[in-house]
Amino acid sequence: MNYEAAWGLMADLIAELRKNGETVPADVMRDLRAAKTMIEILKVDGSHSESILRIEEYLSNVESYLMPVVQTKLEAKYMEQWTGKMLEARVDAQPCGAESPAKFPVGLPRDARWVRIQDLKETPPEKIRHLAKEEGLKYRIEENGHMLVYGEEAKVKRFVKKITELRES
Repeated sequence: MNYEAAWGLMADLIAELRKNGETVPADVMRDLRAAKTMIEILKVDGSHSESILRIEEYLSNVESYLMPVVQTKLEAKYMEQWTGKMLEARVDAQPCGAESPAKFPVGLPRDARWVRIQDLKETPPEKIRHLAKEEGLKYRIEENGHMLVYGEEAKVKRFVKKITELRES
């Protein structure tokens, strides 16, 4: 099952129900958030089989709430579309962690804010280093080739603004 796709469909459906004035119980929202957390954990470390069981349990709880509510509150056409998409997500055998996720950076000071720059083709690393030094930030290149820039929050915000302006011009 593609857990991310199933989670996304359920989150979208809950948003649609809320738009139509439906109040979603707190335990359903808690299970939806817990499922997302467990999906992220599974992406980082796929070796824990209990994560899969918990994800399926949380998603099942959310789905068991959604099915009868959707049938009564939304159009039949919408229900058919949603059911079809859920079946596709169930059949999709793509493992949750198929793409190599960007892990949380290890070794940074606790109070440091950070930004990871993944597309180094668009902005050369030399320019990033120069802007980081200009702002008084530290930087490092990670094993996967991405660049991590970190430091005080205000400085990181200014840095991101400058990089954005550089890329837009």
